[in-house]
Amino acid sequence: YGYEVYAFDSYFNLSATSSLLATTTPAVVVAPTSTVGDSSGSESTLTTRLIDLVITPDTNQVEFAWKTNIPTRYGLRWGRTTSYNGGYVLNETYQTAHQTTVSELEPGTQYYYELVSYTPLGRVVVLKRGSFFTKEVDTPSFVENVARLTAEVSNNDVLLSWQNPPNLSDFTVRVVRSYLGFPIDKNDGAIIYEGKGETLRDEDALAVYQKQYYTVFVIAKDGTISSGAVVRATSLNTEVIDDNDEDDQSSASTSTDSNSFDIPIFGLDLSDINIYQGEDYSFLTDRISLVYNEPFTIRIPKEALPDNLKSIIVTLLDPTDQRRSYSFLLRLNKPGDAYEATVAPLSVLGSSRLEVEVFDFERMLLGRYRKPVDFIAPPQIVAPVFFPDALFNATEKLIPLLTALLLAVAAFIFFIIAWRRRKKKAEDKT
Repeated sequence: YGYEVYAFDSYFNLSATSSLLATTTPAVVVAPTSTVGDSSGSESTLTTRLIDLVITPDTNQVEFAWKTNIPTRYGLRWGRTTSYNGGYVLNETYQTAHQTTVSELEPGTQYYYELVSYTPLGRVVVLKRGSFFTKEVDTPSFVENVARLTAEVSNNDVLLSWQNPPNLSDFTVRVVRSYLGFPIDKNDGAIIYEGKGETLRDEDALAVYQKQYYTVFVIAKDGTISSGAVVRATSLNTEVIDDNDEDDQSSASTSTDSNSFDIPIFGLDLSDINIYQGEDYSFLTDRISLVYNEPFTIRIPKEALPDNLKSIIVTLLDPTDQRRSYSFLLRLNKPGDAYEATVAPLSVLGSSRLEVEVFDFERMLLGRYRKPVDFIAPPQIVAPVFFPDALFNATEKLIPLLTALLLAVAAFIFFIIAWRRRKKKAEDKT
């Protein structure tokens, strides 16, 4: 038998477990005078103990399995913080073996939980508080954003339009709106649309607030989310425009002939603004050439940015009409070492410009950096050319080899036929 000792107070708070004391009874055992049922009915002298808690996390769910020393029912709360606002499950069955599964979790995320037991006499005991991590998904940090996101204002309505990424087969588009600033998370604001469409009319969006900020997220089947394409809608009745607004592009030159940057407070090294599409580029590259029908990724190391960072917005001019521009959020990737965004292809040829803007929590512009970009056709794969004389020379060299091979095959067939005839004659004589 093994013995462990717990201490508890009037609020049923448990102490740590004592060290295990093991002992062996003598060979001759006197039967006890009390029945087994006696101990189960003495709940007033027992406190609930947690036994063998096993937590098995997966990418989007986690399984809890545990036992208690007496029959209880349980309550389980969880969330990304110790406020446990992610969800709650309550079991109404009194038993000693318990099991439950929590689903719809984010991959690679830390969750906190609180496990509580309820006895038939109404005692409430917190069995365990702790945390767990869901498994990472072996996918890119972000999927492609939607392309060509625009907003048109008509009276108080806002008409949004975009192009879904062509390289995803199973996905959902979610549109999130806020009047405070661009939503930086799929739940950061009012969710006004979720589906696979490419247009949305947000009726009376500007009836109360003169500005509305929209972020369009692409959610893949495995739960991977895009960084977010953003656009702002301003009421036609607005007379005063805040020049320091974080997405105001009025001060941005439309020229794509040279590099340009404006550094109000801190200096971001241009080599830290990286672009990936088959090859690695930076804003120090003389001229960036990207294939027009393939996505590309923009990346800035976290260590290169200030601690008081609010948001990073990347704006791409339309090569066919540079009065139009499309903006995207850079968000922290899963490893947590860089801010990234994957931009879907515009599928048009021409010269454009990338603009990176960094803002702090006071919505103050900390830095603006611009770089000309060319969207080009993919390099053509040239097929090998065979000239007639070369083909004739190659065939002429193969003729002697083929002749020798045919002679060898004929000799082998002749040998087999002669051998079979000799064998048959021998069998006839016997």
